Amino acid sequence: MDELSAILDGTAEAPRLPPGLFADDVLLVSRDVIGGKPVLFAWRDQPGEADSGWTLLAGDEPDEWLEDLDRFVERTALDVLADDPSLGGILGAPPDSAYERDRADAPWVELVEE
Repeated sequence: MDELSAILDGTAEAPRLPPGLFADDVLLVSRDVIGGKPVLFAWRDQPGEADSGWTLLAGDEPDEWLEDLDRFVERTALDVLADDPSLGGILGAPPDSAYERDRADAPWVELVEE
């Protein structure tokens, strides 16, 4: 049974959502992440009607890859947090935020433009 199924059937606790993020908010997730790589880079644009503004990447996708929406899958915040609870520490950040980490068990570091 996967983590989301366990949450839905009550055998696992739902992940805690950060303020301002709702369970059914949509995030764009790289197909590399869906394929099993950890999220190592995340950024948030201005949210739209259909999405939260968040894009989650493995961090090694080529730049031209980012222009092709077929390289991404829409996932709900609940799905994403069930897969990687550490994202709960950053997904409450405002638009124009970006974070990275070196490996899945490393802490998130906010990227600040100078």
